[in-house]
Amino acid sequence: MSERDCPDCDTHMQPFWLPSSKAQGSEVELDRCNDCGGVWFDAGELSEATRRSVTPGKEKTDRRCPECDSSLVRGLLAGGVDVETCTSCKGTFLEARDMEALIRAKKATKSASAPGGTGFVCDGCGQRKPFSLAQPTLTGLECNVCVAARKAPPPDEAQTEKAGVFGKFLGWLRGE
Repeated sequence: MSERDCPDCDTHMQPFWLPSSKAQGSEVELDRCNDCGGVWFDAGELSEATRRSVTPGKEKTDRRCPECDSSLVRGLLAGGVDVETCTSCKGTFLEARDMEALIRAKKATKSASAPGGTGFVCDGCGQRKPFSLAQPTLTGLECNVCVAARKAPPPDEAQTEKAGVFGKFLGWLRGE
């Protein structure tokens, strides 16, 4: 997957991996913005990660697709959550508030469990690590070893809140 910038805030997005809900033992690579908390799904990844689909609308938004630079349009994720999608490359962008809406909706209904295991690339050492070792920093996500080695200051309240929403979103994706 190529490097891309967030459609919301133009910050470089960080890749992370989730287990596929469709193919046992395979993974889906997604992109997350550490500034605004948004997540980009390439064509087919949303369905593979969540078993949900998006119905694109016709209303354009002011955001551009990070993959093909087309205008994003409003769409509706199965379950009634408004998202933005690209009608050209079929990618989908979920804002942090979209993830919060999915988490709230999950409390009302049960979802199928996805296989366990997630991962991210540490901004400190560049190695792939499980999300259980992730620490939010000013530059993105780092593993606990890199944070301890740098004696980095603790994240501020906004970073901690974004990380909490993202962690709950990952739980939702995995059916927890």
